[in-house]
Amino acid sequence: MSKLLKIDFPSLLHRIPFGPRQGKIAVVLIFSLCWLSIVLVRSQVARDPAALDASSLLGLASALQQGAISGRDFQSMYGPAAQILAWIATMATTTRSALDAYGMITFVFCAASALIAAVMLLICDRISWQQCAIFYAFSVLLNLFFDVFDVRTLLLLLNAAFAYRTIAAETVPRQTAWATASGLLCFVSQLVSLELGICAAIAVVCGLIAGSALTRNAVVLLEVEVFAATLAAANLGLVVLFKLTSSSYGLLFDYHNYAFEILRGFHNSMGTLWALSLVKTLVLLVVSLYVLSMCVVAAWGSDALDASLLACFAFAAVMWLKTALVSSDISQIASAFAPMIVIFSLLATIEWSFLHRRIAWCAACVLILVWPSLNLSAPLDLLKLMRGEPSAKTSIRNIYATPKPMDASLQASLVTPDLADRRQVSILAFPYDNYISAGLRRPFFAPVLESYAASTEPLERYYVRTLDSQRRAGLEIVYGLDKGLVPPVGGLQAITRSPIVFEYLYKNFEIVNSEEHADGHYILRPRRQPRDAAMEPMRFSILQQVVDSGTLKLKAPSTCGLVQLEIRIGYTKNPRIFRPSGMELKITNSNQFVWQGFVRPLAPDEAFVTYISPLPPRAFHKVFGEGPVQSMEWDKVEYHASTADLLGSPATRIDITAIRCVDPAKFVKAEG
Repeated sequence: MSKLLKIDFPSLLHRIPFGPRQGKIAVVLIFSLCWLSIVLVRSQVARDPAALDASSLLGLASALQQGAISGRDFQSMYGPAAQILAWIATMATTTRSALDAYGMITFVFCAASALIAAVMLLICDRISWQQCAIFYAFSVLLNLFFDVFDVRTLLLLLNAAFAYRTIAAETVPRQTAWATASGLLCFVSQLVSLELGICAAIAVVCGLIAGSALTRNAVVLLEVEVFAATLAAANLGLVVLFKLTSSSYGLLFDYHNYAFEILRGFHNSMGTLWALSLVKTLVLLVVSLYVLSMCVVAAWGSDALDASLLACFAFAAVMWLKTALVSSDISQIASAFAPMIVIFSLLATIEWSFLHRRIAWCAACVLILVWPSLNLSAPLDLLKLMRGEPSAKTSIRNIYATPKPMDASLQASLVTPDLADRRQVSILAFPYDNYISAGLRRPFFAPVLESYAASTEPLERYYVRTLDSQRRAGLEIVYGLDKGLVPPVGGLQAITRSPIVFEYLYKNFEIVNSEEHADGHYILRPRRQPRDAAMEPMRFSILQQVVDSGTLKLKAPSTCGLVQLEIRIGYTKNPRIFRPSGMELKITNSNQFVWQGFVRPLAPDEAFVTYISPLPPRAFHKVFGEGPVQSMEWDKVEYHASTADLLGSPATRIDITAIRCVDPAKFVKAEG
């Protein structure tokens, strides 16, 4: 014992090598632990399982528990890699219920973000420990990467880091190995989401080309071919595997075709106006231009490899900005600009070497104070855990061992007398609310997980084919009313987004109990015979009309509660590049307001057919019954182009060529 006390610990510590690399590892390790602690605290926060991201994650996990793979057995905005991550989190809980595991899923995705950030920093030998510390400081203060799907942003930056390592490799075999690894990483990114895979592929190719020019090494250009060949081979192997392992998988490249259709449907129907104020937007643009200009300056004044690293990150950052061009809410804008802030943090030590550039960097720091998610919640969350509020042990137990049952009123409204005999019958939640099947512990079914993105004809046809096949095997539908859970386009009804799907549901399913439920969910079951829906043309005259607005007057007042419209919306700005705006409808009766809503173009610059319903949302479920359905009388339709911003394509011509009433005998004039 006396010998132990005589050990000179200070001299022992001095003998341990602790250079810049060891310091970098220590910084990454310490901040990663802090990151995980913050995520652990935030995983305790009660979240709405009906939110869109939650609905997707719970649906992904539930589907894989039944052996259904995204892209093979159903379509989703998120691929098999995201699905596996959600499934792992679910299987790590005691109940193994996706609904109970939502907190664990959140923790696992955010922990993956921390791990990816650590790997990105460690493999980039040009990033110092000081730059790592500044990166983590910005991440914590600006809340950059603490949301569930921020893992995509960091995966993109990791792809850029792999591209840099390909450029920096000293021998051709090492370059080839890194290029192959880049191709595989890009493939994994694609399996998280196709949009991420596309952005990563373009960023890597551009980064390698720039790196070849900066280092004056033409061999790097050959690694572009290695990268592309690896990515192509991985994709070919995936679709062949899908074809061999599923009898229901169609054409060889259906995975890619439908994934692109989901992106197209999202672009057409889920666009939102730019939500950030003009001043804050200008500040973000100024900071971004400063970051990109410093990357360009580095190409002339810095070491070739330093310039290559910044170039790879810059291409990734520019590509990721496009993610804010369609859905332009505050959270998406913050996510889109996050890579710019990462590069900005890496520039700190470079800019500090020159007085005038140091002043410019500090000025940019002040400007960043307008960052949308700037707050001190992350440090405060860390302090909570350090003070034991709650303890780490309690927090961990809460996310893996605490049941989170479905709302009692919702569960009660979905109970039917013969429920015991139908527990093995698959259940589809439409238009969203994928958590319901997990809460009811019923077999999960969803042809397209995010049905709000199934707004293109190929996707709708796929949805109906899959739905028809499952209907014959046994299926129940939980129909949820429009509740504004797709916040970007409030007022756009589910029947308007996916008219072909709704038409199939209307003809082939009927409501079990038409009594109103406070939660707004109703059970639909297959009809013995398809409904023979009558279509009655509604004659109208044009009271007023210009190219993008008009007023239509019915020949006779109507109580129709389910209306089919034939429309063509034309655009001057290319709607495939700019997000297409739609039109706003207002239905009145003798100038008395009845209903107001929106229509988005299912096929821009082409004629399309869709549905609207002037019924109150709480009464819409009654259309699946035999009637009668009380509806307000109306006689006039006013329409005009929706508002568009600089990123949008405003409707320049709107033509409503036909109005039809579906099953007019079903609707009667509402009393009072």
